[in-house]
Amino acid sequence: MKIFEDFLKDKDMRLTHPRKIILQVFLQSTRHMEIEELHEQVRKADKDIGLSTVYRTMKLLIECGLAQENVFFKDKKCFERVHDRDHHDHLVCTRCKKVQEFHHPMIERFQEKTAEKHQFSIIYHRMTLFGIC
Repeated sequence: MKIFEDFLKDKDMRLTHPRKIILQVFLQSTRHMEIEELHEQVRKADKDIGLSTVYRTMKLLIECGLAQENVFFKDKKCFERVHDRDHHDHLVCTRCKKVQEFHHPMIERFQEKTAEKHQFSIIYHRMTLFGIC
């Protein structure tokens, strides 16, 4: 919460009640959420918070490094927490749209060695495997 508050202060913005609710609901989530699903959860806490407020707040959360936006399907964006979480990659089922997280140290080492071989410095990476579960 402090990270977001400090981020907003630097932009001369306030942690309003709606932003606080959206932040709390989002940080409590343990999975990838589409914006409509997040909005639905937020409305359980405060029915007056609109979808556009959720969109704007998620944009700020991405900008401050607490959230990441993933586009696994053409018109479907989903969000996940990235702060205080270990790196992971994704398995995405093209049939049922299920998203699973995975981490494999050998894959990570291979990517690092490949980058080193090519005198390439990795800043970040995302790996998503699409298939059928």
